[in-house]
Order: sequence, then C-alpha cells, then structure tokens
Amino acid sequence: MSTSFRILIPSMLLLAALGCGELSEYENQQVQEALSDSLFTTTQSWDVDMEVLEQERLKLRLQGSYATTTKNEHQNVTRISGPVYIEIYDEEGQTETIVDADSAIHRPDNMEFELFGNVEVQAKGGKILRSDYLKWQREQDRVSTTDFVIFISPPDSIAANGFYGNSDLTNYTLNEGGGRTVID
Repeated sequence: MSTSFRILIPSMLLLAALGCGELSEYENQQVQEALSDSLFTTTQSWDVDMEVLEQERLKLRLQGSYATTTKNEHQNVTRISGPVYIEIYDEEGQTETIVDADSAIHRPDNMEFELFGNVEVQAKGGKILRSDYLKWQREQDRVSTTDFVIFISPPDSIAANGFYGNSDLTNYTLNEGGGRTVID
C-alpha cells in the first residue's frame, strides 16, 4: 500500500467520525418519534383479579375473565371482559357496594370506570340500581348514566331515563322518572 493511501484512509475516517457529531433538529424529532412508537405496549390477562389501594387501604377489588391494557404517551386503558365483578370497600374495609356488569373499561389515569351490559349496583340497605351503561368517576365518587335505569330502594322502585349519584346510592337524582311507591 502506498504512503498516500495510508494517509488518505485515516483522514477520511476522521472526517466521517467528525460528521457524525450532533443531530439536526429534524433528525432529533425523527429519533423521538421512532422511540415513542416503541413505548406503545399492550398486555393481555386472563382470570383478572385487580385490587386498588388508596392510602394503604383496599378501596376496591375487580374480577373479570379477560383484560387487555393499552398504554402509550396519550392513554392508559384497560378493557375487561366479563362477567365483571367489583367490590367497593368503605373506610373500615367492609364491603360497601357490589357491582356486576358484562364488561368494563378502566382508565386509571382518570380514576374512571365505564360499565356495560346488565349493570347492577347493590348497596347497603337493599338498594339496587340496574342499567345497561354506567360511568363511575372514583375520585369524585360520582355514578351517572343517561340510559334507562331501574332504582330499587325497598319498598319502592322507580324507573327513569338517567341517574346521577354516589357509589353507595345514598345521594342521587333520577331524571324523567316514574314508579311505584309504598307509603306506610
């Protein structure tokens, strides 16, 4: 190999290495987009048994037959196939409310559940709420639907188009209702 090639090859390698220093803003954006695509995850679970703790206390237990969780930088959603069973606990750890549904969507970042199909909420005192759809915002303890509901508070039962209340069914509003009331 001649002397000129010995000098030329290392010089070219040095120039190539120096050219690979900083990335342009466009190249940085491309790298970030490629990395964010790789941060998209999906998991599947069978025989789901989920517990939610708040301040080291059991707040709720959820059971379902199958769940898929999708996470990326814009969302964190778990879709649960049923039957779905949820127990909600009070401050003393006693069961306060039981919820059954055909399926559910859980958005943990928003502390929100959406329940679908044959939704039934059973609270203390024999109170029962039935609907085909129910939204539960845990942080505000708000349960709501615009769908048809049947609300039973023994000995009364009321049918309505819409419900707004709390999860233990002690404070609520029924919209466009009618029903049967027993007066002692």
